[in-house]
Amino acid sequence: MNYHRLVRRFSTLIDPRNQNPNSTQFTISGKFERRNRNSIPVPHRTIPEPLGQDLDYVNVAHSHLVHSDWVKLDRLSSSLTPLRVKHILLKIQKDHVLSLEFFNWVEAQNPSFLTLDSHSIILHILTKNRKFKSAESILKKIHQSCSIDFPSKLFESILNSYRVCDSSPCVFDSLFETQI
Repeated sequence: MNYHRLVRRFSTLIDPRNQNPNSTQFTISGKFERRNRNSIPVPHRTIPEPLGQDLDYVNVAHSHLVHSDWVKLDRLSSSLTPLRVKHILLKIQKDHVLSLEFFNWVEAQNPSFLTLDSHSIILHILTKNRKFKSAESILKKIHQSCSIDFPSKLFESILNSYRVCDSSPCVFDSLFETQI
C-alpha cells in the first residue's frame, strides 16, 4: 500500500498535469529563456565576397580543380591572391582531399598567399572530416614559422571562421591537443 503512494508521488513529479498547485515552480525568464543551449557562442564574421574578376577567377579555378586539370591551374597561378585562395577553399570544403591538395599546391606556388585565415579554413575542413594527423602537421608547420603571439591569433582566426566553415568543435580539440 505504501508502494502505491510512493509511485503516485513520483509520477506527479514527472507528469505536469498532476502537479500539486501549492508546489513551487521555477521559470526562466528574460534573455536566457530564448537562448539555444546547443549553440556555441562564437562570433559570426564573414569573408568579403569575391566580385568581378575575383569571382570569375574562383569559378574557373574551381572548375579546373574539380576536373583535376592542374596544368590549366598552373597557368592561373600568377593571378592568385589570398582572397581567392580563401574562397576557393570555401568552395571545395566538402572534399577534404581536394582541399588539402589545393592547399599544398598554393604552398608550393607562393606560400605568402596562405594567410592565417586560409590556414584556419583548411584546419576546419580537415578536422570536420576527422583528418587530425594532417591538421596537426599543418599546425606544427605554421607554428615553426610564426611569431610569439601566434597561439592567440590562430585561436581568434579559427573562432572567427568557425561559422563560415560550418565547422565542428573538433577543430578546437585538435588545436589544444597539438603540442606546439
